[in-house]
Amino acid sequence: MNELQSKIQEVGKSILPIVIFVSLVSLLLVPVETPVIYRFFIGSILLFLGLAIFLWGIDQSMEPIGRHLAGEMARSKKTIYAVVLSFILGFLVTVAEPDLMILGEQVSSATGGLIGARFLVIMVSIGVGVMIAIGTMFTLFSKPLKWLMGAVYLVVFMLAIFVSDEFFAISFDASGATTGALTTPFILALSVGLSRIKGGKSSEADSFGLVGVMSSGPILAVMLMSVISRQSNIQGQSVPFVASDDIFGPITSAIGPTFVESIISLLPISILFFIYNFAKFKLSLRNILSIVRGLIYTLIGLT
Repeated sequence: MNELQSKIQEVGKSILPIVIFVSLVSLLLVPVETPVIYRFFIGSILLFLGLAIFLWGIDQSMEPIGRHLAGEMARSKKTIYAVVLSFILGFLVTVAEPDLMILGEQVSSATGGLIGARFLVIMVSIGVGVMIAIGTMFTLFSKPLKWLMGAVYLVVFMLAIFVSDEFFAISFDASGATTGALTTPFILALSVGLSRIKGGKSSEADSFGLVGVMSSGPILAVMLMSVISRQSNIQGQSVPFVASDDIFGPITSAIGPTFVESIISLLPISILFFIYNFAKFKLSLRNILSIVRGLIYTLIGLT
């Protein structure tokens, strides 16, 4: 419970200033309908509780999963196997990233559906998976990641000349969205576990940098999508916002679809872990139950 209290305090420090600021603006400067204000406060409470439970679950599930899978990659004598597995892990964990889901919905809404939310999530996840796979290969061969990052961002600067302003903005927003509460702890656990098991004089230095390499993947993916599709104008039709007088209706109506979407997001990485546990890890029942409990907390918080 001490861990949960720590997460509650951490989330409170992040959310409370925003809630206070928005409340003051809505009460003093911008007139907002009363039902909208009530929904904002209810949503803030749900966000506070959900994010704390989500982060608590991440510590108990995704971090140990990342460590065990990193060990499997490092112990493998086949580099291609480790690279393919790292791509799959990077893709699956990014698909489940809540920040990226939110960005996908916003981009889809802003472009009038010209860029679908799920399509953007998949493209960005592929970019993350590719860069994690390349970063893993560099780590296994004890090559400095700074050379990889330098080459990648040189390509980014070159592609920036050819992409539209809209795609340029979306690409960097996507990069920020992938370094969220789910992806970052998992990739850090993956890189630390990989470097420790690999060993060597550079094991400490190899523990860091993979998150930075990962964040360049979405930029490349979105920019390449712009160049290949040759699409420049992605401005969609604006949809007028109509405030609902119902306080609880919009909230309760979103629970079901969000719950299903959360299950779909977490299911692939969970299934992959249990397959490897059955075939390779052979964890004790206590450790398995701890991870399952963490996955349940993650699902509740993500919903």
